[in-house]
Amino acid sequence: MRSLETLLFWLMMVAGAAALAPCLILPAWLEHQAQLERRLAAQAYAAALQFRVDTVQKQIEHLRNDPAYVMRLAQQEFGHGIDASKSETILIEPSPDEGIVGPPAQAASADPNNPDEIIPELSAFLEQAIQRYPHAYFFVHSGTRPMLMATGGVLMLTAVLLLGRAGARK
Repeated sequence: MRSLETLLFWLMMVAGAAALAPCLILPAWLEHQAQLERRLAAQAYAAALQFRVDTVQKQIEHLRNDPAYVMRLAQQEFGHGIDASKSETILIEPSPDEGIVGPPAQAASADPNNPDEIIPELSAFLEQAIQRYPHAYFFVHSGTRPMLMATGGVLMLTAVLLLGRAGARK
């Protein structure tokens, strides 16, 4: 009889842990994966901006130091040759905010009461993960997750209480 009680205890503990562990670990892991994707996207954006800065700096350098480049650019823009013998160089200072490129626009109309709209990238990532692993939906969804956590906790608590009673009887 004691071996049956031990088997029941461990079955209840394993079932409780199997229900509780994914509810605790899976949301944090999915959020971590979304953060990694967001970080890679930010790095790609920064690399694209750096490439653009390098390109513009080269163009500025050519505009300052290469009259042939300026003539080719003018001919390309206006479609015919320009007589530069009577031309005069005029320096134009750019305004302080000219040429500043900002990050991509974020969703500013997020509803703070709706957790799916707070971080749209995280919601999109969760949707992809749930499509890839359909059973993950039960451990992440706000409607089923508390119920699974309660079930796992109750199973584990019941196992401990039954083990205590069984030990007290003998």
